Amino acid sequence: MTTVLHRHARELGYCNRGTREFFARHGMDWPTFLREGLQASAFEATGDAMALKLVKHAEEANRG
Repeated sequence: MTTVLHRHARELGYCNRGTREFFARHGMDWPTFLREGLQASAFEATGDAMALKLVKHAEEANRG
């Protein structure tokens, strides 16, 4: 199971404002994401292309 961390989003250049808006739109927990990350499945469930890119990046970073 892959955990997606805030640093993964920053590494892709995703801004906090846009990411917070995404979290609000999808009912995701922003404070938990900042503290400990969220499971990849939460991002995959959105079907959003940028979220799927983030999951792929996190998976690759965790393998590296």
